[in-house]
Amino acid sequence: MSQKLNIFLSNSTDIYGGGEFYVLELAKELQRRQHNILVGVKPDHLLREKCDQANIRTIPLDFPHQGELLKFIFKLRHVLKEHKINIIHTNSNYDRTAGAFAARLANVVHVTSVHSFHSLRHNVTHWVRNAYATNHYIVDGFCVRDLLVREDHISTSKISVVHLGVDPQSMKRDTVARMKIRKEFGIADDVVVIGNVGRLVPMKGQEYLLRAFALIIRQYPKARVILVGDGELQDLLLELAQELTIQDYVTFAGFRDDLDNLYSAFDIYAHTSVEGGGETFPFAVLQALAQELPVVVTRVGDVSQMVDEGVNGFVVLEKNPNEIAEKLILLLIDQSRRESMGVKSRQRLMDFFTLEQMVNSIEHLYFSLLNLK
Repeated sequence: MSQKLNIFLSNSTDIYGGGEFYVLELAKELQRRQHNILVGVKPDHLLREKCDQANIRTIPLDFPHQGELLKFIFKLRHVLKEHKINIIHTNSNYDRTAGAFAARLANVVHVTSVHSFHSLRHNVTHWVRNAYATNHYIVDGFCVRDLLVREDHISTSKISVVHLGVDPQSMKRDTVARMKIRKEFGIADDVVVIGNVGRLVPMKGQEYLLRAFALIIRQYPKARVILVGDGELQDLLLELAQELTIQDYVTFAGFRDDLDNLYSAFDIYAHTSVEGGGETFPFAVLQALAQELPVVVTRVGDVSQMVDEGVNGFVVLEKNPNEIAEKLILLLIDQSRRESMGVKSRQRLMDFFTLEQMVNSIEHLYFSLLNLK
C-alpha cells in the first residue's frame, strides 16, 4: 500500500500488561510501514515511556472519571481534527467509549480491539456506542467474537478475529541471559525451571500451578517454579506455597521489564488460567513459543490455538492440578522431548502468530474501512 494513514492508538489503563504491549508493538510496526502514529496514554504510564524510547509520538491524556465523559469526548474530538486522524483505534473500556463518540463527531473511522473474554455492554451508553459509533471490532479470539454476537448482538460483519503476534526476532533464547537470571535467583543450570508470566490475579490461575508443583516436587526434586508478575494475590500465593511446603522451590520474581531474559532462564512454560476472568489469547504464551519452550496450557479462551497437542505442548483442563502435574512431569523427565517440542513451538509461532501477520491483517482492515485500495 502506498497510502499513508494518520492513526491514533489509545489506551486508558493504569497497568502495563498484554493490552498495553499490543499498542506498543502495533504502533512500532505501523510506524515502520511509514504510517503517522500518535498514541494517547496516561501521562506517567510505562507505555508512554516505551513509546518515547521507540520514537513514537505520544499525547498525554489524563482520562477523567466517568462523570466528565462528555467534556473528554470533545477534547478528544479536537485532537482527532488537529492531527487529521483517519483511524482511531481504541483498546480499553474508557477510551473505547470516548474514542467512539469523538470519532463520530470528527467524522473519523473508529476501530476497537477487544482483548478480554467479556461483554462490552454494561449500560445504555455502551449500547449506543456499540450500535452507532463503532465501525469495527478486532477481537483476539473466536471465543470473543461469539460472545459479542451472542450477548451484545453485534453483527459478525463488524467483527474480525485477529490472533495476536510477536516479533520472533525480539524473543530469542540467550545463553548469557539464562545464566544471568539463574545466578540472580540462585538456580543451578541442571535444575529444570517451569516459568509462568502474568499478573497475580484470580483469572491467571497460578494457584493451580502451585498445587500441581506440590505433586511434582516429590518425584522431581530438581525442579523449580518462577512466577513473574505482581498483583492482588501475591500474599495469598506466598502463603499457599508455605502451606504446600514448596516455598524453597518457588521464586516470586515480581513485575519485570526484561521478559526476554526471564524466558531464557525457563525450560518449560506453564499457563494455567481459568475461565470467567476474561483470558483470551495471552502474549505470555506466544513469547514462550518464540523462546522455543514446550508449553502446558489450560483450555481457556483461544489459548489452545497456540498448541499442537503432543507436538509443541499439552492442553489440560482448568483447575486440575493432577492433569497439570502429569503433563509437566512428561517434560521434566525427558530433556530431549523438551528440546524437540520447543523447536516445534517456535515453528508454530512462525507459521501462525508473528507480529507481521497480525499487522498485515489490521492494516488491510484499516484500508478496507476507508475504502482505500
